[in-house]
Amino acid sequence: MMRIGGEGTALKQTGAAADTLKEKQEKKLRKACHDFEALMLKQLLTSMRKSIPKDGILHGGYASDMYQSMQDDALAQEMAKGRGMGLGDSLYRQLSRGPQSIVHRYRQGK
Repeated sequence: MMRIGGEGTALKQTGAAADTLKEKQEKKLRKACHDFEALMLKQLLTSMRKSIPKDGILHGGYASDMYQSMQDDALAQEMAKGRGMGLGDSLYRQLSRGPQSIVHRYRQGK
């Protein structure tokens, strides 16, 4: 009887390990979606900044451009925190369903 109980415990531990692995994968996917949203926001900020004319005493060359890039990166990270624009959450919901649902919707023409 001790042996059967030991196997049951091993199965419970395997199930707990699978849950932990699934949680890690979900956390990793959520971080990737958050990072993607931050990247998109940085591209948006960079494109918006390029539309502003660079003239006068405030344009300082390479150092100014480097600082502006770092500032855009930090701003994009802050904007993406929490709910952000919702792009990361939407992407996470779509990707967490798995590839089967995407293929199924494609075949149905939706």
